[in-house]
Amino acid sequence: MTAHSARSVTVVDAVVHRPAGQYLDEPQAVVVEDGVITFVGDPGEARRRTAPGVPVVDAGGRYLMPGLIESHGHPGTYARMALQADCRPSVTRRASDVVETIRDAARETPAGDWVSGWGYDEHRMDGGGPTRADLDEAAPKHPVFLKRTCAHMALVNTAALERMGITRETPDPAGGCIVRDEHGEATGLLQEKAMSLADLPATEPSEFLAGMRVAQREFAAWGLTTVHDMSTGPVEMGAYLRLKDAGELTTRFRPWYFALQLGDFHGSYDEVIGTGIRSGLGDDMVRIQGMKFILDGSVGGRTAAVEEPFEGSDSRGILYYDTPDVAPMAAQALRNGLRLAIHGIGERAVEQALDLIEGAGREVASESEDPEAAFHELVTARRHRVEHCALPTEEDLRRLAGSRIIAASSTAFLYELGDSYLANLGPERMRRTYPMRTFLDRGIVAPSNSDFPVTTANPWLGISACVTRTSVSGQVMDTAQNITVAEALDAYTVEAAKASFDEDRVGCIAEGFLGDLVLLDRHPFEVDAQELKDVTAELTVCDGRIVHRTDSV
Repeated sequence: MTAHSARSVTVVDAVVHRPAGQYLDEPQAVVVEDGVITFVGDPGEARRRTAPGVPVVDAGGRYLMPGLIESHGHPGTYARMALQADCRPSVTRRASDVVETIRDAARETPAGDWVSGWGYDEHRMDGGGPTRADLDEAAPKHPVFLKRTCAHMALVNTAALERMGITRETPDPAGGCIVRDEHGEATGLLQEKAMSLADLPATEPSEFLAGMRVAQREFAAWGLTTVHDMSTGPVEMGAYLRLKDAGELTTRFRPWYFALQLGDFHGSYDEVIGTGIRSGLGDDMVRIQGMKFILDGSVGGRTAAVEEPFEGSDSRGILYYDTPDVAPMAAQALRNGLRLAIHGIGERAVEQALDLIEGAGREVASESEDPEAAFHELVTARRHRVEHCALPTEEDLRRLAGSRIIAASSTAFLYELGDSYLANLGPERMRRTYPMRTFLDRGIVAPSNSDFPVTTANPWLGISACVTRTSVSGQVMDTAQNITVAEALDAYTVEAAKASFDEDRVGCIAEGFLGDLVLLDRHPFEVDAQELKDVTAELTVCDGRIVHRTDSV
């Protein structure tokens, strides 16, 4: 294959997706040359335009989408977890299964070294989740760190508590909680910033690259061609550049530097500020987006900073910082040309996120001769983001729309985590949780996302959740915030592209757009809504290269 054709492909006889569901029924063709779509139209003309040696894929009338965009994920975490003990509910249905999985990992680990696992969710396990005693049984000679699926809580064993020096007298760290029993003894649960007490080892670069290659293969198999990395650090950025230089980058990455250290998330604020790294630096494969801060926890782990207590509890979650503690850093990020993405799930955190974005904008704008024009340039025109944005109030919605701040809505949570959300929030709050219908009606840009590996990166689980608002167990979360299939597909394409100012380059099949395509096994507008979660990718093209192909194509 020539160098020219290596990033070229033609797909014929496909029903080609258009934004807002305005597709044409008659089969068309798409020509990609040197990574760019150069023709969409008649299949015969497409064949005539195709250079010798370029692969021609006959879609057989299947539905062709633009490559799908994951607007909030953690590729680095996913790559590391590919090397850790897999304790997701699909693998470990019972606490006894966790014991066996951790025991197997311990056999491969020198005594005294950390054993790490991930993905357990007590709400989806038969008989409840694992305990400190379970981990003691599994690995009595190793410290064990088992991260919950939400990534906001970890379970550790006795050896780990001893290694960290945690006793009855150890105070909770700011923004974190060492969960204790009625006698004041640590249960082994570490919430939020308490996870940072563990001295977990850094992943070796070669191991990390191996994990990232696995992650990219899985992204391609799901039809994801662009992924926003919301916890980028030096290791992640180095891996993207090494893979790019080696010609092994098969996913477009949009990195957001993780500002302040949390657990095994590296804090990059001091390393980035003042270096000249700015939003927009890079190219179509890897382009810097900005700086990400995190303010509260998760609904499933009951650490989100909600306004009213969680159901059956007097807890309102954990808010990591007082606004004055983090506001100067948000302002300095703006001064350095970095966009802001701020994690806020509960009402208190969403409000604080908006305070930080708008407050930083006002502070920096006040240094200009025309503060109002400067505020527009610093805030209104920059598409800052509130990550997750689960429980915005009416006032929050007004501010999101007024300052044109993106609500990066983790609607995919409703499928895998929906049962715990309903149990922890109750039905009334669920009617305004991840309110996609409201976002769209108010003109708020709201790309949907999975926050993988918190939930599975498969975009069709998120698309299904947008449309049906139904959990993995079949429970309907609410009937107030459903959106249409066309709107859900837009949330993973044209709307998601706006989150990185890429709407004129990705998220649409049109001449001049980048050559990212995904061929589906079924027509998303012709299946029952309950089948949307089962849609699969039979062919994925990124940058004009076939990166995934099943035997049926």
